Amino acid sequence: MSIKMIAVDMDGTFLNDHNTYDHERFSKLFGYLKQRGIHFVAASGSQFQRLQLQFAPFKNDIDYISQNGSLVHCGEQLAFTAPIQIADYLDLLRKLEVNFAKNDLVMKTISGINYTYAEESLPAKYFEIIKRYYSSVKRVPSLKKLASLGDKDQLIKVGVTFAPNIDFEKASTKLRSLLPATLSSLNSGFSTQLVGTANIDKRTGIKYLQEKYQIRTDEIMTFGDNENDIGMLELTPYSFAMSNAAAKIKSKAANITSCDNNNSGVLETLEKVLMK
Repeated sequence: MSIKMIAVDMDGTFLNDHNTYDHERFSKLFGYLKQRGIHFVAASGSQFQRLQLQFAPFKNDIDYISQNGSLVHCGEQLAFTAPIQIADYLDLLRKLEVNFAKNDLVMKTISGINYTYAEESLPAKYFEIIKRYYSSVKRVPSLKKLASLGDKDQLIKVGVTFAPNIDFEKASTKLRSLLPATLSSLNSGFSTQLVGTANIDKRTGIKYLQEKYQIRTDEIMTFGDNENDIGMLELTPYSFAMSNAAAKIKSKAANITSCDNNNSGVLETLEKVLMK
């Protein structure tokens, strides 16, 4: 096996349930990867700024696919963007308001390149949840007013989080039925659908990096645990679903890790496969 790129999902995959990982163990592994010219890619539905904080000691030597593929960074450098068209954004906000009761949704977030935005009226407990997954966050009076940001930021993703008592699968199907051909959504975990530009996902982010670094599909290893990871799990024969993933996700991967995310399943697999 000749591996030249490793792409890992974060929440539920690389990170444990306490939102961290074994830093010392990763540092040793990362040194091994760097010596051999193997690219390490953090691929998440979350925010670039958060990913950089999590990999602070190595941040300039890592590639980042954030917002489920709508942003790609090579170290600090922004390499690719897939913003939502403003007309689509405003239409989506209107459809959410018309087609879902107020209590069906516990929160909406709008992620740009620079910030993730939430309304000032959002209760503090939900704002704290947002800050767990997004490190660069701003409150705004109205999400509709973000349409006039102009060149201050580009709107990339709309996060729609359904209430715990709502049938998530049914609500997700309804949401997707409302979307125009230019938008699509992916389950990002935690009862949340992330809506963004159609035909953009983690797999398209990987393909961008493949072309940049001239890497074949059979030279890539991927790890994931959720619906938004399926594209990259189906991409390569060296894909691994986490042992804590649902059966549907496991069926899409070529392999399954022996350890879950709370027992460093990604690091364990990489050490066994690459450092043996």
